[in-house]
Amino acid sequence: MDTSNFISKIERLELIVQELANKQDTFIKKALMKLSLNSKEIYSSEEAAEFLSIEVKYIYQLTHQRKIRYTKKKGQKKIYFRKADLLDYLNGEVINTTEDLENANAVLWKK
Repeated sequence: MDTSNFISKIERLELIVQELANKQDTFIKKALMKLSLNSKEIYSSEEAAEFLSIEVKYIYQLTHQRKIRYTKKKGQKKIYFRKADLLDYLNGEVINTTEDLENANAVLWKK
């Protein structure tokens, strides 16, 4: 067997092993996140998306459309979700936000 051919095969084998190791790391991280979701009450956007089995982009669409409740500290960009609110969303219950209630009261007071 030619030495260069042998070295080429070894290098390809190393690449395949590295790719498999990367896939295994990704799988383990995702599995650990799923296992930890049951014990948490507050979720990040990524965790909430995983909990609901949707994309993170869709989480942001839901918050923008006020279809899912979230919390956020003043001056910070990161948003968080309560497990109860995520379960309410899954059950199809629409929870009025404070803004919805204020708007409804404003309409009533204008009459």
